[in-house]
Amino acid sequence: FAAQQDKLRSRFPGIGIFADVTFGAIDGADLVLLAVKPQQMEEAAGALAPFVNAVPVVMSIAGGTRISDLSRWLGGYARIVRAMPNTPALIGAGVSGAFAPIDVTAASRKLASRVLESAGTVVWVNREDMLDAVTGVSGSGPAYVFYFLEAMEQAARELGFSAADA
Repeated sequence: FAAQQDKLRSRFPGIGIFADVTFGAIDGADLVLLAVKPQQMEEAAGALAPFVNAVPVVMSIAGGTRISDLSRWLGGYARIVRAMPNTPALIGAGVSGAFAPIDVTAASRKLASRVLESAGTVVWVNREDMLDAVTGVSGSGPAYVFYFLEAMEQAARELGFSAADA
């Protein structure tokens, strides 16, 4: 965990990374990014709730966690961007789908875009439920391509090609 934090700090100077939520952790933040597993989101949001009102925007990249639920767990906070990056984001070549309700200002949307663009391309959708389609197309879609390529490689081996040539 510490090694990953160090990597992030060196790649993105000026960011703060905190394991525990305190007012000092988010004081002056322009954006708080919630990047926890969906099953941990309610607990993380509950810890953030007492401090979040001064933050211009909260962004979540937890799959399947709807803005309405996150807002409830944050005590009614409504300036939430929900984003769904795909696996190639790990190497800066991803595609992230993003949605923001009307409560999110243009400036906060732009900031969220800048954060997401550090991992690749951003596609803003008009409805939150379209993020499910983003997951299917850009998240699961590449898995089918890899499966297909593996099948082609296996077929080449069965036809007598070496593993390297296949």
